[in-house]
Amino acid sequence: MSLICFSFLFFFCFTAITLNHPSLLTKKPSVHQRQLSISEPTAQFYNDALARNGIVLSQSQQTLLIASSELTIANPGQRIDLYIDNQNNIIEIVDTNFGWIATLNELHQNRHTPALWTVISDVIAGILMLICISGTWLSLKHKAHRKRYLYLLTASSIALLTMV
Repeated sequence: MSLICFSFLFFFCFTAITLNHPSLLTKKPSVHQRQLSISEPTAQFYNDALARNGIVLSQSQQTLLIASSELTIANPGQRIDLYIDNQNNIIEIVDTNFGWIATLNELHQNRHTPALWTVISDVIAGILMLICISGTWLSLKHKAHRKRYLYLLTASSIALLTMV
């Protein structure tokens, strides 16, 4: 079971380090800005122009964009900001890429991730908790070392509580 969880646990530990020391691995985000001309300020023309540029909106995103004339689409490590200028029939697109470390950190935090990622994270967390509990139980079964293991368990619990 622990081999199944290895890559997820390694990922979690690596991204925890990058979150603790962001200045070591972060880079300046790359920003690409462009404008699309629209012949008519209608939802269909907006959708067609965006689709030609690789941006497909859900129905709720389309409604929000039309209602407020702006929309942010957030994915791990990337943001796409859309702004509609109805007077000039222009859609401004600002595409910001924060890099692969930011992508990993947002996956670590379950920010801007699909529901499947949340389910996978929860399942792996549950498995890791079972591994911790079973390892502790197996350790405490050894009468010869039980007292030392209880000291270690108590010390680690106290250390965690003082940090929180």
